[in-house]
Amino acid sequence: MQKKTVTVLDIGSSGITAAVAESGPNNTIVIKGLARQSYSGFSDGEFFDKAETEGAVRGCLKQVCASARNLPDTVYVGVPGEFTTVVLKEHQIAFDRGRRIGENELNRLYDTGYTLKSKRYAIINRSGVYFTLDDTRRVADPIGESGKTLHGCLSYVLCDQKLIDLIRPVVQKCGAEYVEFISSALAEALCLFAPEVRDRTAILLDIGYITTSFSIVQGDAIIYQKGFSYGGGYITAALTEYFDIDADIAEKLKRKVNLSIGGNETYKILDGDKEFTFPVDKVNEIVFASLDEVCENIEFCITDSRFVIPEYVPISVTGGGICFMRGAKEHLSRRLNMVTETLTPNLPNRNRPTDSSCASLIRLALKQPVKKIGILQKLFKTNKNKFE
Repeated sequence: MQKKTVTVLDIGSSGITAAVAESGPNNTIVIKGLARQSYSGFSDGEFFDKAETEGAVRGCLKQVCASARNLPDTVYVGVPGEFTTVVLKEHQIAFDRGRRIGENELNRLYDTGYTLKSKRYAIINRSGVYFTLDDTRRVADPIGESGKTLHGCLSYVLCDQKLIDLIRPVVQKCGAEYVEFISSALAEALCLFAPEVRDRTAILLDIGYITTSFSIVQGDAIIYQKGFSYGGGYITAALTEYFDIDADIAEKLKRKVNLSIGGNETYKILDGDKEFTFPVDKVNEIVFASLDEVCENIEFCITDSRFVIPEYVPISVTGGGICFMRGAKEHLSRRLNMVTETLTPNLPNRNRPTDSSCASLIRLALKQPVKKIGILQKLFKTNKNKFE
């Protein structure tokens, strides 16, 4: 049996990554091709340079598909939190008689549960927090159950139409028949948290270079999400400005930071044949101030959500923004009075916080049903190499 191969496009705040992958033995992922291009990114739900963004998408797909010798039928695009919003709905449907619930009944529940009226957004994902049957039993998945009614607490992820209108034409011109948009936060929630953890409620905090996504997860759904423009790059910018140094030196300095040390010690940074020294106390003071700003945003999100977070629920941090900074996680714990832990993919060679978004997107894409395209379209795609 031929293995399923998927192509994904992960939109980060400092770079765009494309990957061609297939499932491997023992629940692993085999990467057939990988490409990444840096770009200026986005802030407050707007790309800084749309033409540059289109070029990065095009370049990544051409490179990765050429190296993997694969023309994608479908490209799955991961949408960052700043371009999504979550709508939560309670809804119930009734049947004319008792019946076994299948995909058709579940789709009917979703279809009638929420009608999108705004042209600014498009529904890209829908999932259930929980479902209740007419015998009052609450289940995570109603498929196969029987009853005369089906009630659900349903989560709909909406994507800014501007992102779709920007990315879809570029991907299609690279040879894709279909373009599927997936919430990056939802992919991470489903793939990084065990089902029993999600059932008890989980908090996902993905801190990137210039963006952070805060999500409260329950069941197979996100019940609250907020994206805000603040990440590890803001720490780099603060160090650049205060010490009047180049950004690449400030980035090296940030990676040296250890918030558990102090006194008269110094950080030493080598740049070619030059050595720079920076006082630990001042550097750490700047970093603490930046992390406090992140904490203020998190506190706002928790209050804004209006959900009561159980005391035992930790904040699970992933992404490349601060996870590699020693002492950052501990500072968040003290400042927020909540346990903070690092969340990473459980995959060989793809187990760093920076891998979370792309690895989760691949995992979720591999679970999607295969799209069917016509024979003539397949022949056209086979014989037309758009990547030369």
